[in-house]
Order: sequence, then structure tokens, then C-alpha cells
Amino acid sequence: MDIYLIRHTEVTVGRRICYGQADVELAANYPQQRDRLSALLPGKPVAVFSSPLSRCRHLAEALHPDIRFDDRLKEFNFGDWEMQAWSAIPSHLLDPWMADFVNHRVPNGETFQELFDRVAAFWHDTILPLTTGEPDSAAPVYVVTHGGVIRALLCLFLELSLRNAYRIHLDYGSVTKLIANGSTYTIQYINR
Repeated sequence: MDIYLIRHTEVTVGRRICYGQADVELAANYPQQRDRLSALLPGKPVAVFSSPLSRCRHLAEALHPDIRFDDRLKEFNFGDWEMQAWSAIPSHLLDPWMADFVNHRVPNGETFQELFDRVAAFWHDTILPLTTGEPDSAAPVYVVTHGGVIRALLCLFLELSLRNAYRIHLDYGSVTKLIANGSTYTIQYINR
């Protein structure tokens, strides 16, 4: 089964702002990025799953009318740091997290391990059962989500250390394609 991991398009807040589960607006170039993504995807998916955050919801609804929203597909929860400038976060809080974001919890947020665990649970509960039936290459699955979630999934598929998740570059409005056959994965491309 072909599975397309789709990162939402650009947002209005810059990269200097810490946002994860904050519901931020899409950038003005959304229509162009949406159309570019649509051209990269095959039609008629068997299922579309999406983060319920508006930056994913808008894109998912543009791609297909029937969406299954799942909170486990939300971005990293930055807790007290949401919508703060990275430079405004005190170094005594930021530095330990930067040194070990996998295990160090953001105040009132989560660890990357917790994000990974919820994303892996989504995969095992929701996607894996779809991949074990009769193969149907004409019926792909779309997962519209966030950079952190896609990186966590790639760590799962490639058995990478979570510490290396952010070494994987993912553009806004990008597609990563894999072929899944039960628990066997072949990554066709990343960040197209």
C-alpha cells in the first residue's frame, strides 16, 4: 500500500517562534503550495487521516472530502513555550531541553519520546491494519500532519534513534512516500 505523509504548508508565524499545537494561520502562498501538493499525489485515496489543527485540516479538506481527524497526529506540545520567541525562552530552561529533547519535558508540554509513542500508537492502531489486507496499489493513504510527526514516523520505519529525528529535513508542503506491507516499509522518497 502506498502511503503519503504530507506536511502542512507554510504558516504566518516565522521559524523564530515556538509553535507546536498552537493553531496558527496559513501563509498567503497557501493556494500555490496546495496546488503543487495536489499535483504530486495520486487521486482517490482509500483513507485520509489528519491532525485536527487548522493548518492540516484546511489542506486535508482540499485534498479529499472524507477526513478522519486524530489528535495523535498533532505536532509536538511545547506547553508553556507555545507562541514564544525561541530567543525569549530562558536559557536555563531551553538548554537542558536542547541537550536532550527526547527525554526532557517542556514545561507543561511533552517529551519527543511521548510524541513518538502517540504517533507510533496511531500507526499501529490505524494504519498498520490497512496494510495487512489485500494489496491495492490504486488506493493510497494520505496522512496530513506536521514535521515532528513525520520525523517520528521516519524514525519508526528506519529504526533511527529519536535523537537524530531533526537531522531529517522536511519542507513545508512536502510529501514523503512509503510503501507498506504489514510491518515492512520501503521509503520511496522524502521531502518532495
